Amino acid sequence: MKIDLNIELFDLNKMSVGFANKMVAGLLMSEFKGDTIKLFDWAIAFNSTGFIEADEADLIKLTDLINTTDRMSIMAKGPIVKYLHTLKK
Repeated sequence: MKIDLNIELFDLNKMSVGFANKMVAGLLMSEFKGDTIKLFDWAIAFNSTGFIEADEADLIKLTDLINTTDRMSIMAKGPIVKYLHTLKK
């Protein structure tokens, strides 16, 4: 499946705060644990194209990582996780 994070994110006043792909790429590059090669490759792909090709297990892994991180606010995590839930079968 294609996970496309070219999603513009907004604050409570509907002002743009950035794009999900760039935020997730930064998050992935700042991780200390996990599948190093996979997270690195995902970060590069999200940063350059905004999307990755992934399977159901990868979708779960990415969703869990975003849900549990302390490096991203709920304001950013909410729209991203909502989008990821639309991809689940």
